[in-house]
Amino acid sequence: MKKFLVVVVGVVALGLTLRFTLNKKTTKKPAPPPVEHVATPEPTPEAMPPQEPAPPPTPEPPAPPPPPRIAGSKQISDVSTQHFAAAPGVIYYCDGGGVMAQPKAGGAPRRVGDCDSAFDFVADAQGVFYCDQQKLMRITAGTEGSHVVAEIDCIMGALDGKYAYFVVPGFEGVPNPGVYRVARAGGTPERIHTTRPKEQFLLDVDDDALWIGAWSAGTIARLAKTPNAKAKIVVTGQKGIVDVAIDDTWMYWYVEGTGEVRRRKKIGGAIEVVGHDVDQEPVVAADGHVYWFEGPAGEDKRLMHMAPGAAKAEPLASGLKTPSLRADAEGAYVSELDRDGIFMFAR
Repeated sequence: MKKFLVVVVGVVALGLTLRFTLNKKTTKKPAPPPVEHVATPEPTPEAMPPQEPAPPPTPEPPAPPPPPRIAGSKQISDVSTQHFAAAPGVIYYCDGGGVMAQPKAGGAPRRVGDCDSAFDFVADAQGVFYCDQQKLMRITAGTEGSHVVAEIDCIMGALDGKYAYFVVPGFEGVPNPGVYRVARAGGTPERIHTTRPKEQFLLDVDDDALWIGAWSAGTIARLAKTPNAKAKIVVTGQKGIVDVAIDDTWMYWYVEGTGEVRRRKKIGGAIEVVGHDVDQEPVVAADGHVYWFEGPAGEDKRLMHMAPGAAKAEPLASGLKTPSLRADAEGAYVSELDRDGIFMFAR
């Protein structure tokens, strides 16, 4: 009986102990109340700070113009022509029945006169002269209108401040061939030089004289501008001369078939060869600068330039196809057969 009571008391005590322990573990402090979150309203457009406008996009730089077809030059016209003349600030040529004045600085050409088949334009600061339809014509610089200087079959040659010099060619059926001059304003032409029938003459002029090349005779003559002067032959043995060019010191010429540009001082001396492999005219001199083309027959040409005082000529351009050439105090000018453009090599 005692054992039983002891067991009962032990069981009761153990049960109380377990309940106390379990009750202690499961009893927790109450959780704190949740934190309230107050939503912040989005700012209204009126309340938004002003925004700086986005900068405009940087424009693309313009593409550079394509290089000219003839390297080292500036294209001043897109016309296709082989016959033109250079004067201060302007190029003259015939196109579509009109004489056109093309500013060297660029821009549209202006029609200043009439033409049909002119090919021998010679110009200076006062105007341009040319032969067309058996007439010697003049257009005064800065004006419009072609004026008849003389009614005569002619090839224009050279200009000075007083006269226009031209050739009546020694072709079959052409009367009174020779070298002529006429006042720039017009008048009766005066024949100032002639030799044999059918002779072909080439002209250039300086301050003191007219220089006359003779193709058949192979001579160059100097005709002073003094009254009643007669031509004096200064170079011989050059049969086949097809062009003559004069500067302050030298006379230059090209003899057909020799492949050479030659020169000699105007006061005399030895003949020098300065151009080689030459197959076509012209030779052009302006302010001491001399230009011509080199290159074998049927091949592309090189534009050559001999500067004042230079020992030899240097090429300015190559790959030229049947080119034409003019020069003045502002530079040299080139065009090509059946190709658009007149190109300037400025000094």
